[in-house]
Amino acid sequence: MRVAIGRVADISESTCVPAGDDRAIVFRIGDEVRAYRNRCVHQDSALAGGWIRDGVLSCPLHFWRYRADDGRHIGTTMTLEQYPVEVIDGEAFVEVPDPPPPKSLRQQLLERASNYDRDEAFRRDQV
Repeated sequence: MRVAIGRVADISESTCVPAGDDRAIVFRIGDEVRAYRNRCVHQDSALAGGWIRDGVLSCPLHFWRYRADDGRHIGTTMTLEQYPVEVIDGEAFVEVPDPPPPKSLRQQLLERASNYDRDEAFRRDQV
């Protein structure tokens, strides 16, 4: 789904702004607009409201840090899911995937339980 973000010059260089029904965050690095999935790889928290300083995007909840230019987590090989951005006549648009169909709470809990590895989660949180 293509979502209009606004004029490139008006997009924040210091804060992650939600877009596409909060499924994406956008910000500007110079004249380039970046868009990532609005979820931190740490504990799946929202990145909206996070900040960008010196080329580093910081999660507002647990302060996990990512390289703003490519979404790579600083210190591991994990990366944020990046969405394509197109600029036409100074207006930016982001291509956000369609939302998945809703799942029941039971289905969500069963899926999480079937894939949850306590030892891996502990090791990941120690980074």
